[in-house]
Amino acid sequence: MQPHERETNPQALPGSSVVSSGPAVLLLLGEGPGNDRIASELALDGYEIRRAGDPAALHAGCARHDVDLVIFGLAPQPGAGLAALRALRAGEFATEIDPRVRVLWMSAASEPTNVLRAFDAGADDVIRAPIMYAELLARVRALLRRNVADVPAVIRCGALQIDTAVHRATFDQTHIELRRQEYALLVHLARDPGRVYTKDELLRDVWGYCSNGTTRTVNTHASRLRRALARAGAEGWVRSTWGVGYRLTPDRQMATLPAAGAWTSATTNGAAHEQTA
Repeated sequence: MQPHERETNPQALPGSSVVSSGPAVLLLLGEGPGNDRIASELALDGYEIRRAGDPAALHAGCARHDVDLVIFGLAPQPGAGLAALRALRAGEFATEIDPRVRVLWMSAASEPTNVLRAFDAGADDVIRAPIMYAELLARVRALLRRNVADVPAVIRCGALQIDTAVHRATFDQTHIELRRQEYALLVHLARDPGRVYTKDELLRDVWGYCSNGTTRTVNTHASRLRRALARAGAEGWVRSTWGVGYRLTPDRQMATLPAAGAWTSATTNGAAHEQTA
């Protein structure tokens, strides 16, 4: 299968028909010479390109769930794009675009705050200016290879249940109020409960950093996730291994762990300290 072709998949997305073989459909949001050039290059590489000049035109840019990837193009004022991305993830365009569709954000500014805003709004990947087409094409291909059908619709971990189709997490049937990045962190940890994810792994896989970023970002969101889980009755479920990273601890393991706020002593084989807060 060529990178720009859709893969025939008998398990189509909810509300859509079976996807047939053919060129992948990319929706590019934005106007201007830079976005025009990128659209032309992508078309030459075999993609079917849809255009939307502004966020208000997103509805008209596609038919029912036929878009494989949304690209938010370069924009001098990204505020409208961020609002549109949040609306997309919230399901406000669900009639035409699946809220789980992959999103690539093109940032005209390279400051970390701008990149974090895009990830917080719901971007799966961010490419920063100056943008090289070869890199953009590689990121497009990588995102298209991530099939949302590969992610379980519901992740269960003890009393914790995460419905990825509607971005909803519950603990013992109590709804857990989460911001988008805390939700993404929880989903990532829940896919392999008990495993310690290093902070660099989380920065790469949850926030999309290709090189070492500041671990303060991970610490901040992990702390917020802990508090949200505790409010729902899942206190102590997110544990940090001192100097390494974080893991999700299902309730079946809680009896073997120290009480919240306590420290474990280093074992004779050099195991790292662990804490809950």
